[in-house]
Amino acid sequence: MKSLSDVKLFLMDMDGTVYVGEDKIAGAFEALEEIKRRGRQVLFLTNNSSKTAVNYVEKLSRMGYPATEKDIFSSGEATIRFLLRERAGKKVLLLANAAVTRAFEEAGVTLVTEGADIVLVCFDTELDYRKLTTACDHLFEGKEYIVSHPDFVCPANPHPVPDVGSFMALIKAVTGRDPDLIVGKPYELMAQYVAEDYGLRPEEIAMCGDRLYTDIKFATNNGMKSILVLTGETTREDLAASDAEPDLVLDTFADVLRYL
Repeated sequence: MKSLSDVKLFLMDMDGTVYVGEDKIAGAFEALEEIKRRGRQVLFLTNNSSKTAVNYVEKLSRMGYPATEKDIFSSGEATIRFLLRERAGKKVLLLANAAVTRAFEEAGVTLVTEGADIVLVCFDTELDYRKLTTACDHLFEGKEYIVSHPDFVCPANPHPVPDVGSFMALIKAVTGRDPDLIVGKPYELMAQYVAEDYGLRPEEIAMCGDRLYTDIKFATNNGMKSILVLTGETTREDLAASDAEPDLVLDTFADVLRYL
């Protein structure tokens, strides 16, 4: 692909794409500023459901990038939207940290610690044995099983840390169950919400990220342009060994400017 001239919205992954942990990726934020100066829109689209939009705005601000809550859309927020629209009034057993739990409560989701209709697993950075066993008990009883996203690890320094996909593997080892619904990338629900919010055709949207099985597959599954950056999880060797075919492969996101 030689040009991104028809792209009106850039969907940006964060971990591994514009920063890793607390470290900025050189040139990434400057490239985003130039994209906006050229009249394009930018939305940070992250699978990480351990943080709220407020958390991300604060982090981006610390890194010198101005953002508002409207510039962030996480799998957690997409899950809240789904529950309020499609499972209104259902009782939810939520595995999430305190900050994300407050966000669900403030949005009007009914949270319980027993007798739930739905087990919902987010990136719970405060996960303990009691919560885990209670969730498994509900799944043995046949309750609906939803997870926010499928990432196995979250990029971090000095090493990646377990993410929801790892929790899913543990839960399956105990209960034999896979989720009934996965909300985040690469599945279609987040794409539907983005299209709804921005009023754009899929071909006018580019998804940029560092993961083949979430970011690039999300773009491919939903008719968007795909931009793989090699500053996170994926290496050129990984790409060569996969069947993924990104529209554009960049050593770092700063290189995107030559294709605008």
